[in-house]
Amino acid sequence: MVKNDSGDDGYSIHFAHYATKLEQHLTKNGISCHDADIIIEESSVIYFEKLHSPESKFFFRMARRHDPAQLFVESACRAIERHLPEAKGTFGSQGEIARCIR
Repeated sequence: MVKNDSGDDGYSIHFAHYATKLEQHLTKNGISCHDADIIIEESSVIYFEKLHSPESKFFFRMARRHDPAQLFVESACRAIERHLPEAKGTFGSQGEIARCIR
């Protein structure tokens, strides 16, 4: 039986919303749909691993909540840096990703 944390539903919805905006941002900057999908898939793994990490769970109890936007930006930037290191200083920077998901 798979346990479904009801709190994860909100994070999944936020992720899907942000991922759509990130895909548009990446393709607007010349990244193929295939590469954008790979980056989004990897950022999804990073996003949910961070959400469920022991350190994160401790912080979650202390702060009561993660900021889904900040978690997404950090995850997307890590994925972009792995696949497009040259984009880190331009359209793949934290500031640009944060701006594109607003």
